[in-house]
Amino acid sequence: MLCMDADLQHPPEYVPTMLASMSPSSTFVLGTRYAKGVEMDKDWPVHRRIISSGARVLALPLTTASDPMSGFFGIRKEAFLKARGLNSQGFKIALDLLIKAHIPPDAIAEVPFSFGVRAEGESKLTGKVMIKYLEQLAELYWYKFSALLVIALVFVFVALLLFARSVMGALSPTSQAK
Repeated sequence: MLCMDADLQHPPEYVPTMLASMSPSSTFVLGTRYAKGVEMDKDWPVHRRIISSGARVLALPLTTASDPMSGFFGIRKEAFLKARGLNSQGFKIALDLLIKAHIPPDAIAEVPFSFGVRAEGESKLTGKVMIKYLEQLAELYWYKFSALLVIALVFVFVALLLFARSVMGALSPTSQAK
């Protein structure tokens, strides 16, 4: 399955390369704007470049993909069917799929493409969309790291109990009489 925008920012001529990059070992193919030698269209505004880079940096701890913000991607059906709890209101479905379909780093193929100015339509990027993205990131961080957080909290709790027990033992009358 391949996902791309219809406004021609994702060049249709890259579709054969994207599909050819899919293999049994590459279950996810990502069109990336951040590969070596790829240039952004000079007409793409500076503020959009900054927002895109910032959003990308916020997602880096979640995946090794170079451009998890890309809307130009493909996923094998088997991998898609493994995804659980997809966010239907999510801002970036590729990022959601990378995390919730548990795509390992070595199963991601990347295809560099030059990102152009859209031929039709206009950007949907608003303050409300940015807030939705931050909410999606919070959900994905919890999804990916909640087990580690629970383990860390249990460890801290046990350590505090052991510490309290040793302090209480040192303060008990029987230990002071010795």
